[in-house]
Amino acid sequence: MKRELTAEPDLETLPGADDCRAAGPTVLDVAGLLALDVPTPTMLIENVLPGAGASLLFGAPKSNKTLVAIQAAISVASGSPFCDYYKIVEPGPVFIVEQDDPAGAASVKTILERSAIPVSGIPFFLAPRVPFSFGLEFMGWLEAELVRRHIRLAVLDSYTALRSSRGSGVDIVKAEQSDMTVLDELAKRARCAILIVHHSSKGAAGLDWSNQAAGTFAMSAATEAQLHISRFADLDSNAPERLVRVRGRHLDGTEMVLRFRRETLDHEHVMKGGAAPLYPLVLQLRSVFGREIFGQKELSLATGVSRSTAGRQIDKLHRARALTKRGFGDYEVVQ
Repeated sequence: MKRELTAEPDLETLPGADDCRAAGPTVLDVAGLLALDVPTPTMLIENVLPGAGASLLFGAPKSNKTLVAIQAAISVASGSPFCDYYKIVEPGPVFIVEQDDPAGAASVKTILERSAIPVSGIPFFLAPRVPFSFGLEFMGWLEAELVRRHIRLAVLDSYTALRSSRGSGVDIVKAEQSDMTVLDELAKRARCAILIVHHSSKGAAGLDWSNQAAGTFAMSAATEAQLHISRFADLDSNAPERLVRVRGRHLDGTEMVLRFRRETLDHEHVMKGGAAPLYPLVLQLRSVFGREIFGQKELSLATGVSRSTAGRQIDKLHRARALTKRGFGDYEVVQ
């Protein structure tokens, strides 16, 4: 179904709007605010990706950012649940700009060939390497493609490869905020989602995950949602599990564990909720106790942590519904 571009409301014609063209910005009272024709926020991938606006997908190198983005695109184009779990609310055409990988077309071809979801005939489009970076020419070209092809999801891989060089005297904060703001506004005009693949900052390990994107805080502030993907430090370096955290303006925070499937180059859903960041501990408890009942003392003896630490771990896992209480101080691991 064809989607029309949505225009910004003319604030000066609304009731309750002061005409301040000569003195300053427009100021709205309650009547003016209530008269605004503002679209209701929607989701493209349930609990994961907003339906309109720019979102930032970031993580360390080799954390599977591109694979997750392409998997999301295949799900949206086909209407199949993302990771066989998360519903696609409004399926439709997808558009990938692959600027990061010099062999991007070959890589995407391999992903499509090995996809567990049938891809023949799905509305999936790829632009491997574009001849311009962020700027008026790129934005004009991208908007024309989004509108002409009625795109529901566009993936830009990656921000670093697409952004223009920063000359001396450039305010980095304002430049990066401007890039994200322009993309967010473009996505909302075209009523589609734009997913921007980016990398984590090497020096941000001590920060909250939502502040770990390379660059300035303005990038996250200007986007509709942030998705962070990472490996588990407590698992083997080649472990297939990934922790994905999602936070957005109009969606509840989500944490999930995905498991990479090498044969199909995609991910399957393992678990979600507050226990997701504690997944290595859940695996350890399943290995040690299986279906046996245990308490603070048994956990301390089995894992070598102090009794107080064992108590805190049990409390976290119980609140995250990873443990079932079987009696006073007795618990069982949810399988």
